[in-house]
Amino acid sequence: MKRLRLYYDARCGLCTALVGWLERQRQLVPIECAPKPPGQTDLAVVADSGEVWTGDSAWLIVLWALDEFRDWSYRLARPELLPLARQAFATLSKNRATLSDWLGLQTDADVAARLREVSLPGCSL
Repeated sequence: MKRLRLYYDARCGLCTALVGWLERQRQLVPIECAPKPPGQTDLAVVADSGEVWTGDSAWLIVLWALDEFRDWSYRLARPELLPLARQAFATLSKNRATLSDWLGLQTDADVAARLREVSLPGCSL
């Protein structure tokens, strides 16, 4: 495995903020981020070798690919911590829209839509 592709929800402010954070991290395995295809409901990671991870497994493989978080991926995958990690990932995923609102996180599409609502003299968007 030499590369990973992360499919995320580009309509989610939290997701796009996390992608920005991810792109600033030192990656041991390069991660390319792309909006998920229509109909895909869960976070997914696909390796160039053909392996696919979804849900909590996708979160763990992303952590594994990052220099500063690889040890955490192994730790969270241990039998005593994995159920708690799964619960945390599921809670985060289920509440990402609410968290985006609370944290004021907007996607580029959200910002563009809001800017289109503003009427500026001599400016057309």
